Amino acid sequence: MFKDHFSLKITSMPDLRPQILLIILSLLLVGISFWAGSDLLTKHLLALSYRTIDKLQADQLTQVILMMSFTVIDTQIHQDQTLTKVNINIGNSLLKTVEMEFPKSNFDELAIAKTFGLYPQVKKIDRNQPVTVNIPVALKAIKAEIKKEKESTFIEVITANKSLRKLSFVFPFTEINMIESMTAQVLNLQPKDVQELVRYQVRKSSM
Repeated sequence: MFKDHFSLKITSMPDLRPQILLIILSLLLVGISFWAGSDLLTKHLLALSYRTIDKLQADQLTQVILMMSFTVIDTQIHQDQTLTKVNINIGNSLLKTVEMEFPKSNFDELAIAKTFGLYPQVKKIDRNQPVTVNIPVALKAIKAEIKKEKESTFIEVITANKSLRKLSFVFPFTEINMIESMTAQVLNLQPKDVQELVRYQVRKSSM
């Protein structure tokens, strides 16, 4: 009698295996969801970090306001499959040439005036046209090539601007202190900023 009663109790216990299996599967799904969410969050944070670094690098560039008056002698336009390159020759100024770049599909006559900050008052830059510019420039580097035999210095200012790529100056002297002083003057910089940005190359006359 005792054995029969005990056997009856055992056989009447519910089968918990399906419920345990369901709990295990639920925990696995929660774990997978958490892992996937964490992975996406990590990638998002890394992307934000890279964007922050890029922005900091851009913010560290020296920013100046270029204020100059000069005469545009002529404009040369060269196009390839992707870019339109514009070389502008300048007169009546220490500034001698200006180089611009535009995506080929976005270039028209207004682009030069817009880059100089003259649009909409000026829509087209003609030959021998006097202009006065007042534009922000982000400086990447300044290269100074001293030519002793010509007693002059060629200054190349490389920018990080979207369209305005390069400014070229010629100074009628070769003394370092005068070069740095004049560069600071035309770019509205402090002399110490010029000293940090400028890189020199000296060419002596050949014998």
